[in-house]
Amino acid sequence: MTKSLTKQFTDALGLPGTVKIIATTDENGTIHLEENDSIHIDKDGRVVLFELNEYSRTNRNLVRSIWFGSQVTIYVRAGQHYQFQAAAKPYKAIISGPRFETEYRKQLEKNSDNALSTIWLIDIAEPSDEDPDARRERENRGRQPLIHLDRIARA
Repeated sequence: MTKSLTKQFTDALGLPGTVKIIATTDENGTIHLEENDSIHIDKDGRVVLFELNEYSRTNRNLVRSIWFGSQVTIYVRAGQHYQFQAAAKPYKAIISGPRFETEYRKQLEKNSDNALSTIWLIDIAEPSDEDPDARRERENRGRQPLIHLDRIARA
Protein backbone atom coordinates (compact mmCIF):
# COMPACT_ATOMS: atom_id res chain seq x y z
CA MET A 1 0.00 0.00 0.00
CA THR A 2 1.10 3.55 -0.64
CA LYS A 3 3.06 5.21 2.13
CA SER A 4 1.62 8.39 3.53
CA LEU A 5 2.21 11.17 1.03
CA THR A 6 2.89 14.72 2.12
CA LYS A 7 0.37 17.43 1.34
CA GLN A 8 3.22 19.29 -0.38
CA PHE A 9 3.70 16.37 -2.79
CA THR A 10 0.02 15.88 -3.57
CA ASP A 11 -0.45 19.64 -4.03
CA ALA A 12 2.60 19.82 -6.32
CA LEU A 13 1.08 17.22 -8.66
CA GLY A 14 -1.84 19.57 -9.33
CA LEU A 15 0.20 22.70 -10.05
CA PRO A 16 0.52 23.89 -13.64
CA GLY A 17 4.04 23.39 -14.97
CA THR A 18 4.91 20.55 -12.60
CA VAL A 19 7.35 18.09 -14.18
CA LYS A 20 6.25 14.48 -13.65
CA ILE A 21 8.56 11.67 -14.74
CA ILE A 22 8.31 7.90 -14.44
CA ALA A 23 11.42 5.73 -14.74
CA THR A 24 10.97 2.07 -15.67
CA THR A 25 13.38 -0.68 -16.70
CA ASP A 26 13.18 -3.29 -19.43
CA GLU A 27 14.22 -6.95 -19.30
CA ASN A 28 17.88 -5.96 -19.78
CA GLY A 29 17.81 -3.42 -16.97
CA THR A 30 17.88 -0.49 -19.39
CA ILE A 31 16.24 2.56 -17.83
CA HIS A 32 13.48 4.32 -19.71
CA LEU A 33 12.36 7.80 -18.61
CA GLU A 34 9.09 9.36 -19.68
CA GLU A 35 7.55 12.67 -18.77
CA ASN A 36 3.84 12.06 -18.19
CA ASP A 37 1.51 14.92 -17.28
CA SER A 38 -1.32 12.52 -16.39
CA ILE A 39 0.36 11.41 -13.14
CA HIS A 40 -1.90 12.34 -10.23
CA ILE A 41 -3.27 11.04 -6.92
CA ASP A 42 -6.69 9.38 -6.77
CA LYS A 43 -9.19 9.50 -3.89
CA ASP A 44 -7.60 6.36 -2.36
CA GLY A 45 -4.17 8.02 -2.20
CA ARG A 46 -2.62 5.99 -5.01
CA VAL A 47 -0.58 7.41 -7.81
CA VAL A 48 -2.44 7.12 -11.12
CA LEU A 49 -0.87 7.20 -14.57
CA PHE A 50 -2.79 7.15 -17.86
CA GLU A 51 -1.01 5.31 -20.66
CA LEU A 52 -2.28 6.14 -24.13
CA ASN A 53 -0.22 3.66 -26.13
CA GLU A 54 -0.60 -0.06 -25.45
CA TYR A 55 2.76 -0.80 -27.09
CA SER A 56 4.80 2.00 -25.53
CA ARG A 57 8.03 1.19 -23.68
CA THR A 58 6.54 2.55 -20.48
CA ASN A 59 3.47 0.33 -20.75
CA ARG A 60 5.55 -2.76 -21.56
CA ASN A 61 7.93 -2.03 -18.69
CA LEU A 62 5.06 -1.45 -16.24
CA VAL A 63 3.56 -4.80 -17.25
CA ARG A 64 6.94 -6.42 -16.68
CA SER A 65 7.25 -4.66 -13.34
CA ILE A 66 3.87 -5.92 -12.13
CA TRP A 67 4.66 -9.48 -13.28
CA PHE A 68 8.09 -9.63 -11.66
CA GLY A 69 7.56 -7.29 -8.70
CA SER A 70 10.22 -4.80 -9.76
CA GLN A 71 10.15 -1.17 -8.76
CA VAL A 72 9.76 1.97 -10.80
CA THR A 73 10.70 5.50 -9.80
CA ILE A 74 8.50 8.57 -9.90
CA TYR A 75 10.05 12.04 -9.90
CA VAL A 76 8.12 15.28 -9.42
CA ARG A 77 9.48 18.84 -9.60
CA ALA A 78 7.34 21.88 -8.95
CA GLY A 79 9.13 25.18 -9.29
CA GLN A 80 12.73 25.80 -8.26
CA HIS A 81 12.83 24.22 -4.83
CA TYR A 82 10.39 21.36 -4.49
CA GLN A 83 11.52 17.99 -5.78
CA PHE A 84 10.22 14.58 -4.79
CA GLN A 85 11.45 11.13 -5.77
CA ALA A 86 9.87 7.83 -4.82
CA ALA A 87 10.45 4.16 -5.31
CA ALA A 88 7.10 2.72 -6.33
CA LYS A 89 5.43 -0.49 -7.48
CA PRO A 90 2.60 -0.84 -9.96
CA TYR A 91 -0.42 -2.17 -8.10
CA LYS A 92 -3.01 -2.66 -10.81
CA ALA A 93 -3.58 -2.12 -14.53
CA ILE A 94 -7.16 -1.18 -15.40
CA ILE A 95 -8.09 -1.92 -19.02
CA SER A 96 -11.89 -2.21 -18.78
CA GLY A 97 -14.86 -1.47 -16.56
CA PRO A 98 -16.67 1.69 -15.43
CA ARG A 99 -13.59 3.58 -14.26
CA PHE A 100 -11.76 2.83 -17.49
CA GLU A 101 -14.75 3.79 -19.64
CA THR A 102 -15.18 7.13 -17.83
CA GLU A 103 -11.50 8.06 -18.27
CA TYR A 104 -11.48 6.75 -21.85
CA ARG A 105 -14.32 9.11 -22.77
CA LYS A 106 -12.58 12.05 -21.04
CA GLN A 107 -9.39 11.38 -23.03
CA LEU A 108 -11.32 11.28 -26.31
CA GLU A 109 -13.01 14.60 -25.44
CA LYS A 110 -9.59 16.21 -24.89
CA ASN A 111 -8.16 14.81 -28.12
CA SER A 112 -9.87 12.37 -30.47
CA ASP A 113 -6.48 10.74 -31.18
CA ASN A 114 -6.00 9.83 -27.49
CA ALA A 115 -7.26 6.29 -27.13
CA LEU A 116 -6.56 5.41 -23.48
CA SER A 117 -4.82 2.04 -23.22
CA THR A 118 -4.32 1.52 -19.50
CA ILE A 119 -4.97 3.20 -16.18
CA TRP A 120 -2.05 2.31 -13.93
CA LEU A 121 -2.43 2.40 -10.16
CA ILE A 122 0.94 2.70 -8.46
CA ASP A 123 1.88 2.41 -4.79
CA ILE A 124 4.59 4.65 -3.39
CA ALA A 125 7.07 2.57 -1.37
CA GLU A 126 9.87 4.93 -0.37
CA PRO A 127 9.23 8.66 -0.79
CA SER A 128 12.05 11.16 -0.33
CA ASP A 129 12.24 14.93 -0.44
CA GLU A 130 14.77 15.85 -3.13
CA ASP A 131 14.76 19.61 -2.53
CA PRO A 132 18.46 20.62 -2.77
CA ASP A 133 18.61 21.88 0.84
CA ALA A 134 16.81 18.84 2.26
CA ARG A 135 18.96 16.47 0.21
CA ARG A 136 22.19 18.17 1.31
CA GLU A 137 21.12 17.97 4.96
CA ARG A 138 20.15 14.28 4.62
CA GLU A 139 23.37 13.35 2.81
CA ASN A 140 25.59 15.16 5.31
CA ARG A 141 23.86 13.81 8.42
CA GLY A 142 26.30 11.70 10.46
CA ARG A 143 29.28 12.41 8.21
CA GLN A 144 32.52 14.10 9.04
CA PRO A 145 32.69 17.45 7.28
CA LEU A 146 35.14 17.53 4.41
CA ILE A 147 36.60 20.83 3.33
CA HIS A 148 38.76 21.32 0.26
CA LEU A 149 42.15 22.84 1.06
CA ASP A 150 41.51 25.84 -1.18
CA ARG A 151 38.50 26.77 0.98
CA ILE A 152 40.63 26.66 4.12
CA ALA A 153 43.29 28.83 2.44
CA ARG A 154 40.66 31.44 1.50
CA ALA A 155 39.36 31.57 5.09
